Amino acid sequence: MSKSPQFHKTEFKGVRYRKHATRKHGVQPDRYYVLTYKIDGKTKTEAVGWASEGIKPSEAFELHCKLKENRKKGFGPRTIAEMRAEGDEERSEREAEQRRQARLNISFKDYFEQYYLPEVELANRPETVDKTKIQVNIWIDPVVEGLPMREIGLEYLKRIRANLNRKKRSPRTIQYVFITFNAIWNMAREDGFVEGESPAKKRSFRKTMPKVDNRRERFLTRGEEDKLLEELSRRSQQLHDMALLSIECGLRRGEMFALTWDCVDFDSDTLHLRRTKSDKSRWVPVTQRAKSMLQERAPGNTGEFVFKDRFGRQLVALSNSFDKAVNRIGLNDGVTDRKMRVVFHSLRHSYASNFLKAGGSLYALSKLMGHGSINVTERYGHLANDDLVAAVKQMEASRTAEKTGGKVVPLHKAQGSSE
Repeated sequence: MSKSPQFHKTEFKGVRYRKHATRKHGVQPDRYYVLTYKIDGKTKTEAVGWASEGIKPSEAFELHCKLKENRKKGFGPRTIAEMRAEGDEERSEREAEQRRQARLNISFKDYFEQYYLPEVELANRPETVDKTKIQVNIWIDPVVEGLPMREIGLEYLKRIRANLNRKKRSPRTIQYVFITFNAIWNMAREDGFVEGESPAKKRSFRKTMPKVDNRRERFLTRGEEDKLLEELSRRSQQLHDMALLSIECGLRRGEMFALTWDCVDFDSDTLHLRRTKSDKSRWVPVTQRAKSMLQERAPGNTGEFVFKDRFGRQLVALSNSFDKAVNRIGLNDGVTDRKMRVVFHSLRHSYASNFLKAGGSLYALSKLMGHGSINVTERYGHLANDDLVAAVKQMEASRTAEKTGGKVVPLHKAQGSSE
């Protein structure tokens, strides 16, 4: 059974010590000082600390006197435990304030890298992450470098925009930079790093932003489609097949990059697109022309990409052979309006054009193309103008027939007759 430690008195009343069995402090054994006093009718002993930690008996006595005075007055810490608890609370408050100040002084770049970027990488495709990095590293951070986020005002945003204009970036690119800025700011506000609304949302700033109309209006005729596919087949069979799939099924470039063979259902003639722009999966019918092309590509295993780079991995970009093919057959000759130039996305517009001209509805097209709103699909409404004109002429003919007692051949029958 272990013995209780033996305490020795000091010259100071209420201060005692015990010796360490082996450790020395100088030439003497190390001493462990304690205070002994009565509180609430009970004798209490509390540790002060070792001499080797800097504790002196005189200092222990001063502490003893301070606690005794507090007990007499009835306020303040009455014991060492209460004093330490109070000290811990003050220290916690001080540390919390230091953390708060550190949060308020965080720079835009530090917040982006430490907090925002990890969230973006978890929730978005690699190409989206790369674009976000470019917007921050190339356009935003060089202007606000090292500045606490809370000090970023309109003058800095105007400099960012001026740099973008000076480099002749498109209105859409400028818009995306500030969309990213607002997204980062909003998350920082939710996390407690900044207060108030993003300065980019101030009305005076928004009113002076360039107007954006990036809607591509060019689509290919059947003859242009055939010429392009023929030229692509001479350059790259895979690029030809991707272009054909976009023309026949309206797929976006990123949707084709992510397409795997388990998403191709030859029995039902459909594609199951899991990774889309809206992050909502959808089913797309496959035409016989597209089905034949896919079958000729020798279907692979589950999870294997339909279109791969030369290392067998997922594609991340299109070959510049597409632009070379477009230039070779002159599809952009004399075209100065960027909205009218043929790009790969024009093939998706061609799909929309062909669908509507064949009598498809805007609602059905919206579902097929994966638009989040019918309003987006309505940009193609002008492609169905011929049908609208024919419908109005049918209405006029019907009105005339009512007045004259004649007959009107229904429009759909007239179109289907061989006469």
